[in-house]
Amino acid sequence: MQCPHIKVTVVDKSVHRISQWNSEKLPIYEAGLDNIVKKRINVNLFFSTNIEEAIQEADLIFISVDTPTKTSGEVKVSIVYLYLLKQYD
Repeated sequence: MQCPHIKVTVVDKSVHRISQWNSEKLPIYEAGLDNIVKKRINVNLFFSTNIEEAIQEADLIFISVDTPTKTSGEVKVSIVYLYLLKQYD
């Protein structure tokens, strides 16, 4: 809502996940997120499974992945560090 001129496209290969984001009931809860999505969806916020098209149209790409957690619910960052280390070996 701060930058209505910027188009944001969230992509996922999961049709189910994208359909949840395009529905009335979002797949996650974050205070105030539902109101933001409702105001911006199909204005400058889009959810799609068309990964190739989104990449071609993008000026900037963020890649996010599931974060492993410990049984206590804390983030298990050791796995993320191991992955990064392997990338630079």
